Amino acid sequence: MPAFVSLVLLSKRRLYNKCCIHQNIGIASTGISVLVSLLQLRFQSAKQPPFETHRLHFIAFFIVILIFAVLLRIGIKLEATGSGCPAILSTVCLSIGYLSLIPLLWIIEPFIGWTALIVWFFFFVKCGCESYEELRDSIVAAVGRATSFLKALFNRSRNQNEEANISTNV
Repeated sequence: MPAFVSLVLLSKRRLYNKCCIHQNIGIASTGISVLVSLLQLRFQSAKQPPFETHRLHFIAFFIVILIFAVLLRIGIKLEATGSGCPAILSTVCLSIGYLSLIPLLWIIEPFIGWTALIVWFFFFVKCGCESYEELRDSIVAAVGRATSFLKALFNRSRNQNEEANISTNV
């Protein structure tokens, strides 16, 4: 639950306006290492390993970790190029990092996992509502860039077709 407390603090203080990729990695990796240790303690005397009894939870965990890794890579790439990292990316990355902890909580104690999922959902919606304008502006800009790219591509192919028609007519 300390991870959710830091999410509340980040959203209240608006500290996620800067892309804090390194903080996202630290919070997620600390939470995962603590929960994996608790998972090991819980299933220490079990006859079957948790990978066999909770297969879907581990698949969900790995899928969320892959999404988290992709978002981290995008954020690191944006920071490295100097183009800046949108605050919405940092918020989503942080939220996905917390989401990766929930399948592990489900395995350890299902009630805590469901409670954490509900709390995560409300914070994700809250952060989404707060970042709505930035998200809308980013989508509009992306659609504008895609439209201009497609127009340039279409014009280039049309010019090539016209040149080919002129050369065949001569």
